[in-house]
Amino acid sequence: MDAPTSTALVTRAAGPRKWLGLNIGEGCSPRFPSRANDRPPARTRLDPCAKEWNPFKERAPEEDRCLFLTFSNGYPLAENQIVTFFTNKFGPCVEKVYVHSPEPTSASEPPLFGKVVFTASYIPAVILCGAKQTKFMVDGKPLWCKKFEPKKKQALGHG
Repeated sequence: MDAPTSTALVTRAAGPRKWLGLNIGEGCSPRFPSRANDRPPARTRLDPCAKEWNPFKERAPEEDRCLFLTFSNGYPLAENQIVTFFTNKFGPCVEKVYVHSPEPTSASEPPLFGKVVFTASYIPAVILCGAKQTKFMVDGKPLWCKKFEPKKKQALGHG
């Protein structure tokens, strides 16, 4: 019986030894590619001694991963409602949610705004789809989202 000529990975075969589906000892070398096809390494600007990048440790700053949330007066949303909404719509992308609680002196007033922090900096752009602000309905209540601008940048005139 002839040996298969497929290039598929063969782990065990009767007859000649196999390496990556090639017959060893039948005119082909286990070194791939052959010396005739070797090319000098491509030039690169990458530093081979650079520290490995870990996206879980070295993320974009929190302010670049946020959306500012506003609620209509009388229609506040709880943190868990916001997390559930974004998770159902965009997958597990929420790191944390802050909902502003009014001062204790005005405990009867509902919260009017909050902030959601996402796991990656591209998520706010995906949610806004190029718009300055976007409106969602969450459990029958309006939720307005816009890019979070920290007070430092606003004071400097960048926002």
